[in-house]
Amino acid sequence: MSSAGQYAAISTSTVILIMGLHFLQVRLDEQRAPITQFQRFMYLPQGEHLKIAALGYQHVVADLLWIQVIQAMGERKVTEEAGHWIYRALDIITTMDPKFVRVYEVGGIALTTLVVHIEESNRILEKGIQHNPDVWTLPYLLGFNYYFELHDDAQAADYIAKASRLPGAPEYLASFATRLYVSAREPQVAIDFLAQMYEQTSDENIKRILEQRLKEVVVERDLQLLEEAISRYRERYTRAPERLEDLVNSGLLRSLPREPFGGRYLYDPQTQTVRSSEMKERLKVYGKRRPR
Repeated sequence: MSSAGQYAAISTSTVILIMGLHFLQVRLDEQRAPITQFQRFMYLPQGEHLKIAALGYQHVVADLLWIQVIQAMGERKVTEEAGHWIYRALDIITTMDPKFVRVYEVGGIALTTLVVHIEESNRILEKGIQHNPDVWTLPYLLGFNYYFELHDDAQAADYIAKASRLPGAPEYLASFATRLYVSAREPQVAIDFLAQMYEQTSDENIKRILEQRLKEVVVERDLQLLEEAISRYRERYTRAPERLEDLVNSGLLRSLPREPFGGRYLYDPQTQTVRSSEMKERLKVYGKRRPR
């Protein structure tokens, strides 16, 4: 086939693709099967080819694709395979429109919360930074990945510090980067990080997942607080408390923390251990709180 024929074929395919995407959007409520939502991304051509074939309408095509990705990410369960197709769609959209900052932001978060694809999330955020070097949210989100997913506080601090120097960055980022450099993975640092992330995103699915993570870290912080109070009680009275309320009655705590999932903190005086009634296992990425 001649080059002219190839170009015509690609252009025709693009028109069909746009019409198909519009049809899918109109009938979205009738097509809720996860396979249907995700498998359509496998038929997309390479971003550079689609950009050429869009004939100057690449922003329109990017917007249509983004609508489809948002709907796909709204599925109740996103499989690992579907996560790879989401990344491919995000890569194509940002090739069509490299300045589409919203795609990098939401996509970067979704790839680590809806599915655990850390490398893909980092790649899409790094691509965003390359094309949008003055947007502070992108290195901030990359720092989020290094802190929560890769447990690399130093790298996380580097990216947060970079974000703090960009136009429009909140004033707290510089001091927050300093805290990350010396955090020793304390739960309170994670709580602050998650709370800021929660306020930053408007995607309800991601907010729900961040809220779950935030509650889990709050539980770990509370358990460490209770363990420290139990240890101080033993030092003061040379015996273990019989119940958690003794920590309040002795003045070691002002009040008992409230379990964020709506359950209770349970104490075993025999083993002197505490746990949440709602969480089967404790988080293992945070060390003991340092003595003050």
